[in-house]
Amino acid sequence: MRPGRIVVALLAALLLAGCVEITTQPPTEEPPDGTVGTASPEGGEAGEGGGEGYRFLHTRDNGEPVRWSTCEPIEYVVRPANEPEGGRQMLEEAMARISEVTGLEFSFAATTDEGPSDNRPPHHPDRYGEGWSPVLVAYSDPDEYPRLEGQIAGYAGPTYVQAGDRVPRYVGGMVVIDAEQTSNMGEEGVRAVMLHELAHVVGLAHVRDRGQLMNPVQYGRGVTDLQDGDLRGLRALGEGRCYNPIDPSGFAG
Repeated sequence: MRPGRIVVALLAALLLAGCVEITTQPPTEEPPDGTVGTASPEGGEAGEGGGEGYRFLHTRDNGEPVRWSTCEPIEYVVRPANEPEGGRQMLEEAMARISEVTGLEFSFAATTDEGPSDNRPPHHPDRYGEGWSPVLVAYSDPDEYPRLEGQIAGYAGPTYVQAGDRVPRYVGGMVVIDAEQTSNMGEEGVRAVMLHELAHVVGLAHVRDRGQLMNPVQYGRGVTDLQDGDLRGLRALGEGRCYNPIDPSGFAG
């Protein structure tokens, strides 16, 4: 990854059935101090690394995965519109499970009326103040967010930034859950969708192993919790360090 570069990671889809091709669409604008790009949720050039049963969304030149800073909580906001009954509790339970494995902490910041967007700015001072835009959790539909077209229950991923020669790190992200697709899945199914998408947010990519939760086609397979490969990958993503802060002001949308 080149110095001075900001990359907004493409979000990764959880498919209920069938095969859907995931494509990348570069954003149309560039911030003043860098370029904006995309990365395949299936792994691709940026998703190699890890070991059997798991893959990373992004890796550095030395093979290490891009990670969150360990000394700051992952702040998130929730758009409550179309939230399923018990949705907040299921989300908190899924976050607690990810935290248990990685050691990373999630911190609820506020509710929001922000909708999902592939061009969501990593720094949005008018809406969220001087820090990074928190992870957005939104319940949506294909009319609002076209990437949910077809049998897609969720779409999620992290935002990473790199400034100068500093280590790239995750600073935000987005989780979009199809409210209608998940309405008849039951609590266990919805929680599994949330776990899968949150694992993308902390840096895991899809895998071909159908026995892992990070396989992109899970509904009906009975895999509703993290499996051995998922756990190994998440533990590796939790083995980061406390990064020196990066000023978000240069990355405003």
